[in-house]
Amino acid sequence: MTLSESTRAAIEKLVATYPQPRTALLPALKLAQADVGWLSPAAIAEAADVVGVPHSAAYELAAFYTMLHTRPVAATQMVVCAQLPCALRGADQLVRDLEAGLEAQIAAGTVEVERTSECFGACHRAPMARVNGEYRENLDATRRQQLMDELRSSGTNGRAH
Repeated sequence: MTLSESTRAAIEKLVATYPQPRTALLPALKLAQADVGWLSPAAIAEAADVVGVPHSAAYELAAFYTMLHTRPVAATQMVVCAQLPCALRGADQLVRDLEAGLEAQIAAGTVEVERTSECFGACHRAPMARVNGEYRENLDATRRQQLMDELRSSGTNGRAH
């Protein structure tokens, strides 16, 4: 068993709220990922079993969505928005600064920095990044330095909270 009992129970409860069990598959996979850290083949199969869908359907869904990780990932996932408002306010420089300032953590595999064309809908607070799903906005030079200091001092788990 890969998933915790509490995650299995949460998925079962979730399935009961949908008219068709298959509709609960995406949120079930998100719960499984939150529990395990990534979606191993065993975690995908177990989530599919709890939802009551074929393993192949769960694998297809996990492979389709970029927010679902089918390989181990760093403890800290940073995704920088590069849409026009963020780009005009320094998104590319933000990525360069993060990569340079967190070079040791990136090399150790505890931090990943990614540039995306996906808009996060916080254009009025550009440039911004998502750090483990949490929005970090108005990342000017001072705030990005604070973020890097926070990540460097957080130890091996890399969580920025």
